[in-house]
Amino acid sequence: MTGFWNIWVISLTVIFLALMVYVVIKYWRTNHLADKDKTIDSFDDIDENDGPPPRIMFVGYFVAFACSLVFLVLYPGLGSWQGLLGWEQSDDTVQEHNKSLDEQIAQLGETDLTVLAAESNIVASGKGLFQTHCAACHRANGQGQKHFPNLIDNVWLYGGSDDAILHSIKKGRYGAMAGWINILPKEDIQNISYYLASLQQRPLNAPSVKIDLGKTAFMKSCIACHGADAKGNQAIGAPNLSDNVWLHGGSIEEIQHTINYGLNNIMPAFEDQLSDNDILALGAFITSQRIAYDEKMAAIPKEELTQGEYLAYAGDCVACHSAEGGEPFAGGLPFVTPFGTVYSTNITPHYTEGIGDYSYEEFKAALYDGKGKHGYLYPAMPYTSYQYVTEEDVKILWDYLQSIPAVSRRNDDNSMMFPSNIRLGLLGWNIAFMDRDPLDLTSNIPEGSTKEEADIWARGKYLVAGLGHCSECHTPRNIAQALETDKIFQGNIIDGWNAPDISSRELYQDRWDVKSLTDFLHTGHSDKGSAFGGMADVVKNSTSFMTREDVEAMATYLLVGDENNTIPPNTKQLQPTGFTEEAKQSDMYPLFVSTCGACHGEDGKGRDPIAPTLLNNGIIMHRDPYNTIAVVIRGLEPSYLNEERNFMPMVSFQNILTDAQLSELISFIRNYLGDRTEVVTIEEVKAVREKLQQAGYAGNFHTTPDMYDKRDRNINVE
Repeated sequence: MTGFWNIWVISLTVIFLALMVYVVIKYWRTNHLADKDKTIDSFDDIDENDGPPPRIMFVGYFVAFACSLVFLVLYPGLGSWQGLLGWEQSDDTVQEHNKSLDEQIAQLGETDLTVLAAESNIVASGKGLFQTHCAACHRANGQGQKHFPNLIDNVWLYGGSDDAILHSIKKGRYGAMAGWINILPKEDIQNISYYLASLQQRPLNAPSVKIDLGKTAFMKSCIACHGADAKGNQAIGAPNLSDNVWLHGGSIEEIQHTINYGLNNIMPAFEDQLSDNDILALGAFITSQRIAYDEKMAAIPKEELTQGEYLAYAGDCVACHSAEGGEPFAGGLPFVTPFGTVYSTNITPHYTEGIGDYSYEEFKAALYDGKGKHGYLYPAMPYTSYQYVTEEDVKILWDYLQSIPAVSRRNDDNSMMFPSNIRLGLLGWNIAFMDRDPLDLTSNIPEGSTKEEADIWARGKYLVAGLGHCSECHTPRNIAQALETDKIFQGNIIDGWNAPDISSRELYQDRWDVKSLTDFLHTGHSDKGSAFGGMADVVKNSTSFMTREDVEAMATYLLVGDENNTIPPNTKQLQPTGFTEEAKQSDMYPLFVSTCGACHGEDGKGRDPIAPTLLNNGIIMHRDPYNTIAVVIRGLEPSYLNEERNFMPMVSFQNILTDAQLSELISFIRNYLGDRTEVVTIEEVKAVREKLQQAGYAGNFHTTPDMYDKRDRNINVE
């Protein structure tokens, strides 16, 4: 400290103390003049009297001043004055800690981090240092956050050897990636993002041609750092882009942002702040955390993890807990309700952003009771169905979710209106609407069923009612958004589509059988048509990963039926004739040929791989014409389920055909290709068109891969 600042600090300190002493003495000397019966002022009929301060207050002030003077004489506090005791910062207790740590490491005679990680005292010292110097970036348990790597897994940018870890702490790291926004065309950057996302085998709404073009662009511009196999280069800290660990965010939008604008990361060096043994203790703590994680994973049998992954697919967890184009299980998918928008949560094992701080019992409470760790869950989470999953399967699912990469994506804030935003009110919802009766797998089995047939039916019911939670989409909801169980599987509007009636009566009438329904659920394609909209996502993220035996059991259960889901006596199956000679003489047939026939064929039987069949198509035959009207107005994007059967995009006829033309054309198609003779009215077409227009679904717009970062995530069809 310079002479000027030394004098300045001393002067201010002395003046301040003198001023405070003067003020206290002044009031002490005039204290006897106070009159407690004298009213100084009155506020709201409350009198403020001139009462004297109590003597104890002045005694306290004088004791504090005396202690301050003693401190300033004995310890530093007046500029450069060190105090009579000669205290220095180096005398702090940290030195005692360092001395103890130095002795421990010296006695051990080892610098191997694995050996040091076995010493609890050294690890405890490292943990304290980590909380002080590292936790702000890497979180308290070393699991990291966005832009700051996870230190307890086995993914290391610069290598996970002892030398590499210690070098990172001592010398720091400097990582840089150039931005390509002014170098590569926008299309190349988009295609590269699709290619990189495809390396994790995640479901993508992107055609293979874009992925192939992305690979070509990657090979041209990125392999110098990341390698031709995209596995990175630890020598320069270029990350592996082929795994499912993303330091800077792995959604399509985040990948594109990283490519566009580049990165400039700095890990500070600590060699001037920490001793060599401090750095060893830090390395020991990090290593102990990683070893504990590895031991936790090793304790789970591999076959159990495989089964857990299967259950996660069967439960369709990734579809709901992944944003459009986002990282699997990281949350962010919006659910628009009449009461506001709810976003799915991060269910990866990240301690602060995901469910890493959950216990198994807390996880089970969320699945069975809709009770999250931080409040009751909205019924957009299908806990009303997951309550039927056996505890054995829940435990296996829990172990699997603990094994997936921890993603540091923060959860979105829900935007629910009052009083729906009060979580405690959901307890009342559960009491009023949640059916707690156990799942009955023995009643309602068709009479005359063999043991094998009964087992298939029961397995199908377990998968449909629990993990598959089919009723959550395909069942109408009341004003409180509770399922109307007496109308189970009778359809519901979601995202501008009709999750159609899949009751046994409807399926029987529309001529679905076990093979066609199994084909549809397992591949997204059958001789009854192809999946689209939300159902395509279900196939892509769930049922396509299940065994055909399990999917066949689901199909069997849906076709056979159950309580509140039966086939009434004398129900007749539809018998579409196709276009007869009489139909071809109709005024509507030329309109069909000019608008639909080019893709679906003049006979309506479809043209692989251009368009599916309309004859005997489940949607055309369905009693509710909503989806047929909606498809014509909205158009359709490819489902990207099967490269050989993706079909061409279907254009929207929103601005081509009038309501009157659409009503006549759809009635004509449903009559001859679906055996539905009921006329689709102009009013029905108009109502659907207005709903879709209001929600932004109509008007020749299609959801394409390029719209991942542009899509309105708060569309409400109502």
